[in-house]
Amino acid sequence: MSQDLAVVDINKSFLEVENTKKLCDKLMETPHYKKMGAEGVYAIVSKAKSIGIDPIDALNGSLYYVQGKVGMSTEQMACLVRQAGHSVTKDSKSTDNKCILNGKRNDTGDTWSISFSIEDAKRAGIFKDASPWGKYPTVMCYNRAMSMLCRQLFPDIIKGAGYTMDELKEIAKSNDYSKLEESEMIVVEPMHDNPITEVQAEELGNVLMECDPEYLQNVWKTLKKMIPPITDLKQIPANIFDRMMKAAISNREQYQQKLAKKDLEELEQKQAS
Repeated sequence: MSQDLAVVDINKSFLEVENTKKLCDKLMETPHYKKMGAEGVYAIVSKAKSIGIDPIDALNGSLYYVQGKVGMSTEQMACLVRQAGHSVTKDSKSTDNKCILNGKRNDTGDTWSISFSIEDAKRAGIFKDASPWGKYPTVMCYNRAMSMLCRQLFPDIIKGAGYTMDELKEIAKSNDYSKLEESEMIVVEPMHDNPITEVQAEELGNVLMECDPEYLQNVWKTLKKMIPPITDLKQIPANIFDRMMKAAISNREQYQQKLAKKDLEELEQKQAS
């Protein structure tokens, strides 16, 4: 019986891939979408379906594609977060040159505060008077704070698409995608906070099982270098769980997208033969 169910799941996956390809092929007949390229259209439509938003809305500005990475507008981030019942509020201490956002989850009660200012932008070397940072400081600070907050507190909502167009262009310009992934992994720290719960360990384990095998291997190498070494997910300190989960979700999304693309190519080869 389990084998039959597995076959059904595989067939459903192939059908979903085929339907997505048909939609993308149809969209590519339109000059507006054709400019995005087949790869970009497919990546955005696939991500839209996984997140649960309308593909046309995604293509019209909610999502965007920059050198292999799908990003999301902060308007769409806020929409998804609030649709899920969570909250994001702007702190009263915010100014025109500094945005402070407070987020709260409705399921766990977890809270997180993020701030980003023009001074932060200057320290990062991204501020220029003639750029949007100089012309629209309030908007740019809000965008950066929102994307940071979503990556920290709502990674299950944005599912790996937690970077704005502005951020993705910065990363692409510096060709720094590899460093981005490394920084989102985990930091080796001599600590052992209270361990995560069994439910959290199971949740993280399920995500890691769908990640790139090489990434999973690197995770375990890092955990074993901690003091004392961690050899079981249940031993992971609670204060690094969010970072690990966020990084794992990001890797899973990229890896599963790569597998889906490979399946699509194999399907096209079968149909051509």
